[in-house]
Amino acid sequence: RRYDSMEAGEVPSIKALVVLDGDGKRIAARYYKQDFVGLAAESAFEKKLFEKTSRTNARSEAEIIMFDNMVSVYRNSSDVWFYVVGTPTENELVLVNVLAALHEALSTALRTTPDKSSLLDNFDTLLLAIDELIDGGMILEMDSNAIVNRVGMKGSDGGTTGSESTFTEQSFNTMLASAREQIARSLMK
Repeated sequence: RRYDSMEAGEVPSIKALVVLDGDGKRIAARYYKQDFVGLAAESAFEKKLFEKTSRTNARSEAEIIMFDNMVSVYRNSSDVWFYVVGTPTENELVLVNVLAALHEALSTALRTTPDKSSLLDNFDTLLLAIDELIDGGMILEMDSNAIVNRVGMKGSDGGTTGSESTFTEQSFNTMLASAREQIARSLMK
């Protein structure tokens, strides 16, 4: 039997979630299994994975490959590559759904298609979305709306209370994001 290592009722899990820029450089990465010892091994894996997948057309939907005896699901978004890596026995559809949930949650939270600039400007949002999606390799949530709602609550753990102050913070953040976009557009002209 092919799935001997997967027990009945086992929680689906992943080995790694990696976000690379258009040059194959790491933006964010979370490794959940001890398959890669040290930063050098992680970087070597990321470089090989990017070289293998960067010439493919994975813009509108996820692609699946078997790479280094691991199932890798990946997708390109603007100038960013998202990878979800699982064991050879992991269900590919589960990995595709994890990738889709991350992409949709980031698109909604950032109010734009995720690209390198928006992810670096909102790095906390990227990390929070990953943390809400996966914990210790176990998949916690695949509903992008639930992830966005939890990521949006990041400011509610401090000293402000009440819906009015939350609304004010959200309004300020929206205005700040709008101003950033307008400045960026004016500089591009």
